[in-house]
Amino acid sequence: MNQDNKQLRNAGTNQIGMRQFNERLILSLIREQGALTKAEIAKTTKLTPQTATIIINRLEEQELLIAGKKIKGGRGQPSTPYSLNPDGALSLGIKIGRSSLEVLLIGFTGEIRSRLSYNYPFPNPVDIFPQIRRSLEHLLGSLSADQYGKVVGIGVAAPYSMEGWAEELPGSKEAREAWRKTDILAEIAKISNLPSTLTNDATAACIAELTFGNPQNWKSFLYFYVGTFMGGGLVINGQIYAGRNTNAGAMGSIPLDSKRQLINDASIHQLLQKLNQQGLNSSFLEGTSEINPDAWQVFTEWTQGAAKAIAYSITSGCAFIDPEGVIIDGRMPAKATDYLVSAIKEACNEANWEGLFMPEIISGNIGFEARALGGALLPIYSNFAPDSDAFLKATN
Repeated sequence: MNQDNKQLRNAGTNQIGMRQFNERLILSLIREQGALTKAEIAKTTKLTPQTATIIINRLEEQELLIAGKKIKGGRGQPSTPYSLNPDGALSLGIKIGRSSLEVLLIGFTGEIRSRLSYNYPFPNPVDIFPQIRRSLEHLLGSLSADQYGKVVGIGVAAPYSMEGWAEELPGSKEAREAWRKTDILAEIAKISNLPSTLTNDATAACIAELTFGNPQNWKSFLYFYVGTFMGGGLVINGQIYAGRNTNAGAMGSIPLDSKRQLINDASIHQLLQKLNQQGLNSSFLEGTSEINPDAWQVFTEWTQGAAKAIAYSITSGCAFIDPEGVIIDGRMPAKATDYLVSAIKEACNEANWEGLFMPEIISGNIGFEARALGGALLPIYSNFAPDSDAFLKATN
């Protein structure tokens, strides 16, 4: 946890919200560092041992924390480590993509409990929201009354401009116009009375990476998500940076020249077109373990152009941000992501870095579920993070 964050320090100064802030501070600390004893929690949070004990006992009574086995050894009485209770809260995530829909249920620690997914050439609101209704009914219907009471909300991840880039994807003019007039959260409110939050799908993927990935613990990094269309996010000082129009980290819109953007050279859409033209099975993009050798050849050929475009974008981004690193993830198997990252590194080595510092570039480890998982995390942070706005300010 970033203890130097002014918002985290000042959020507890209001006496009315002090207790809630300290509760959330402890939950976030354990989420980031794993099981901790009362003494370790008190030391890290600067709370008195008595205050820390009272809060931890209360969180245990609320079933948000669970006590582990006592640790023997050292001076004094054996100490007990406390960890998050996976069943302490549940959250739903909905990813509405340009070529697929995902609806999933996660536990308090972020593990995916249930997942439903559907593919389509292009989404139509007339079809999408009834499917979401059926999916939510299925997932919530499988819960006990106690579990249902622990569902804290719905996080929706979707492109801000579903109707955009009309020349790139199939889809009727009527469907695109329907999205232009659709208020996604209003439609979700018709389906469920659970509190809902909306964010850009690539931003949601970045949230998932920041929470469960980022193995180097970078505080500032560029994030690229290679989906149907290229997207991404920007992390500064350990938080998602949204920008004035909540559009920072719009990696797909990075210009490559006066007419082309990164989205035109480094999106899965172009790869699928090449695979379809040759009659090859593109199922490896859905996570199958076996990859058709001919399809892999098409992928490696596509990678060369995509890697150069992404490398150019990384170089440009570093001139503005000077990040600690770059994380590349996408709607593809880990083998494919690793291959793309290797190609990007080679392309970066050939770029002109005079006056700049080339960052480390690594593969993300969330993959297919990143966008839906990031969406599902929004209600968790809204209800249990000391600075919930650190993530929610990236929402629409």
